Amino acid sequence: MALITKDGDQAENAVDAPKIEFPCDNYVIKVVALDLDNCHVDIVKCMQVHAPEMGNEATNINRSSKGRFVSYSFRILAQSEEQLANLHKDLMALEAVKMVL
Repeated sequence: MALITKDGDQAENAVDAPKIEFPCDNYVIKVVALDLDNCHVDIVKCMQVHAPEMGNEATNINRSSKGRFVSYSFRILAQSEEQLANLHKDLMALEAVKMVL
């Protein structure tokens, strides 16, 4: 599995990092964002750039108890570590996004 730093770079020398065989079907990407108007649309557009087979919706959406944050889970066909690193970098560039797992 690609370990991604906050800057979107791959952590090259991670000890005990699990390895993924690519392509990896049903790879889960979780995005935590501020619950702002249209943030879901921006996140889905970004996901579709990197994983067009994904479709138009998140597989799971959860809002925080106070309604400030929302988390989205997406299942994609992960093709490579490079794809995951680029996806992470582009998602983190969105204003509302606070975390990508």
